[in-house]
Amino acid sequence: MGRTRKGGPTGRPWRRVRAAVLAASDVCYLCGHPGSGAVDHVISRKERPDLALDPANLRPVHGSLSRCPWCKGQACNERKGDRPGLPPSKQPRQSRRW
Repeated sequence: MGRTRKGGPTGRPWRRVRAAVLAASDVCYLCGHPGSGAVDHVISRKERPDLALDPANLRPVHGSLSRCPWCKGQACNERKGDRPGLPPSKQPRQSRRW
């Protein structure tokens, strides 16, 4: 599997898996809005390179080329980075600080 400038996967297998994930849904798993054009690894490729092409580990997300128009044009994937789970602003809030 080849690499892009940013170190992401490329090549025919990646394009096929990416197309299948986006064909199933275009709703961003981080913000819940439609129109995602990118795919995110739920478990980072750094942690589990063996899951890089596993569709069960991939979710639609807004990326740098498909920013979310509802979230002030943010790229949800860039905001999340390679951290697992949701970004801090999307975490459930407690009723008060303890």
